[in-house]
Amino acid sequence: MSTGRTYVEPAKELPVYGEYDVIIVGGGAAGFAAAVAAARNGAKTLIIERFPFFGGTATAAIMPQINGFRNEREPDGLQTTRGIGEEVILRLKELGGLGITTHNKQKVYPTAPGQLSFSYGVDTEKLKYVMLKMVTEAGAEVLFHTYFCDVIREGRRVVGVIWENKSGRQAAYAKVIIDASGDGDVAIRAGAAYWQTVHDEAPRLIDILIYKVAGLPNEHHVHGAGVYSAPCLWGPKAGPINAVDARELTDAEIRTRLAVYEDLKARKAHDPQLADAEIVETGPMLGIRQTRFIEGLYKITAEDVLGGARFEDSMAMASKPIIHYYGYRRFLEHEGYEIPYRCMLPKDVDGMLVAGRCMSSDQPAFESWRSIGPCMCLGQAAGTSAALCARAGVEPKQVDIKALQRTLIEQGAEIGQGRRRE
Repeated sequence: MSTGRTYVEPAKELPVYGEYDVIIVGGGAAGFAAAVAAARNGAKTLIIERFPFFGGTATAAIMPQINGFRNEREPDGLQTTRGIGEEVILRLKELGGLGITTHNKQKVYPTAPGQLSFSYGVDTEKLKYVMLKMVTEAGAEVLFHTYFCDVIREGRRVVGVIWENKSGRQAAYAKVIIDASGDGDVAIRAGAAYWQTVHDEAPRLIDILIYKVAGLPNEHHVHGAGVYSAPCLWGPKAGPINAVDARELTDAEIRTRLAVYEDLKARKAHDPQLADAEIVETGPMLGIRQTRFIEGLYKITAEDVLGGARFEDSMAMASKPIIHYYGYRRFLEHEGYEIPYRCMLPKDVDGMLVAGRCMSSDQPAFESWRSIGPCMCLGQAAGTSAALCARAGVEPKQVDIKALQRTLIEQGAEIGQGRRRE
């Protein structure tokens, strides 16, 4: 919606909040892991996030399931998500915030280093705590309640970001910027090319509102990967929306939230376990699955995923099935595929990396690597690269890929065959 009128905003001087080695925009699964990795590798790191907690979809949309740690079916001998993602699961276990799901009758592993199951139910409140603790322990600076607005550019290179919060409009500079916004906001403001699915394109994922219920007789067995006293239900569907259009996104939020009690009522009619259930929480945002994809130096494809691709610049692995594109859950016939570093590099912008669900990919490949587990691996790779680049005084396209891979392996990541952590 637009009136067609325009307004010229007056130029003004902005206070510079600080200068950093690495600034991360967005504190979802990828951004959180990027902040931990960058700070642990010695970079002066700032992460900005609009919510007062980390986790993105996992916490703000109360998605109580983290998956993608290994192939969902045999061959499943390799745990493809390790490093920071594995650490999150092990910390949740210690805190009592972890449950085993029975997703598609997956095999259950011991939940020890290198032995994680495909999927876990998680307590989203404990997940907020674990992520915040890991970021602050690593020494990264955190700025919550902060909304990214624009980039500062010098030619092709992004050298800083501009944001708004209760303190007003501010700027900050960094040697490397990481776009972990989920929507490619930073890269696109910098002029990066991208693609996006459209409303009537059938092979795309649908956005939903998730809600928690209480009052069940056996709360461990309700559908929805519940943990302890508040199982979650996958609630009203928003339909295929353009979630980077504020009007459409708002309308979808209104539509699904007004439908949530009817959704539970309909479920009660078919499920006796829900007879006394009451809604105790809806997520503060819809579970948005996909919006924009950056055009990177490499676009990972369905052929890569299904064929178990290997890359010289591998920086992460994934192994989840392609869940929707082919009209059925297409499982992988191998232990996992490698994801190349080039997927995180916008082809026409310098000085930055893109981590998380807006990485360069085609649709079917995205449906495999998009899960929270693999996205933490992407974040770890991005944060590690950013720290190495800041230290060496080079931009991300010039990183020493062997040094990056060596560092990732030393810090527990799984990056692929021939470079496997023992």
